[in-house]
Amino acid sequence: MNVSHGIKRAVWALLCIVAFPAPSLRAASSSEITAVSSRVFNGYRRTTLADGSFRPETYGLAIGGFLSRSPAALEGPAPASTRDGTIDYISFASIARAIEDPLAVQKYVPTGEPKTADLLIVVFWGRTIGTNAFAGSGMSQTTWGVSRDKIDAQNARLLGFDAERVFDQGFDDPANMMSNIRKQVYSGTIDAIEDDRYFIILQAFDFQSAWKQRKINLLWETRFSLSQRHHDFGKDLPRMAQVASQFFGQDSHGLINKEIPSGQVDVGQVKSLGEAEEPKK
Repeated sequence: MNVSHGIKRAVWALLCIVAFPAPSLRAASSSEITAVSSRVFNGYRRTTLADGSFRPETYGLAIGGFLSRSPAALEGPAPASTRDGTIDYISFASIARAIEDPLAVQKYVPTGEPKTADLLIVVFWGRTIGTNAFAGSGMSQTTWGVSRDKIDAQNARLLGFDAERVFDQGFDDPANMMSNIRKQVYSGTIDAIEDDRYFIILQAFDFQSAWKQRKINLLWETRFSLSQRHHDFGKDLPRMAQVASQFFGQDSHGLINKEIPSGQVDVGQVKSLGEAEEPKK
């Protein structure tokens, strides 16, 4: 082996680790951690009042739907049944109750009046199937490695984990040295994405633009998730939303890992948001 070449590779690997510092591995892999990724679009920015608080913005909720699919990248035996009574039959009304108070904390106020609504917040929810569910699938190590990376990348995009550089282009290329280094540095993030995870996606659109001009302008989105293991989606959703709420309408500048608070969260009574009127021609 060329010693000089080996030293250069080792130094380069060290520089890469310094350049891409790892998040807390304990936090990223903990089953009690809510992972949050939030972004803003099209120049959206909250207006601040004289007292430092946000100007209230009104919204209506819309059903995006339940998202659940088997990873398309894998060819081979399917994992064991993923039926889950804590999420499979949960109603949109229950989800609305769970996120209404966290939204209110950030001065987002529900309204049934389309003429004055600022935002239309579309809600998606579901459970990912992580690659740990396919352990022992019988595929060759090479085939399994490529398939696993593709599934991890798919789930990362869905959950907002792609905010971390570990999932940059070349992630699923086993010959990509930089990608392999990132996988080592961000091993906690990889561990978290490979578990099944409950998730919520909130996408806020400009209501008036959509209603009057039929223009779809995404203003902000927040994606937050929690490990499925040892959790109940319906019971844990209020606490997940409480953690994520501090980033509603704001840019988290990457993936944030925060421990879900203990105790109960009072989500109050659900309120009718009314029906939107047909836009005037």
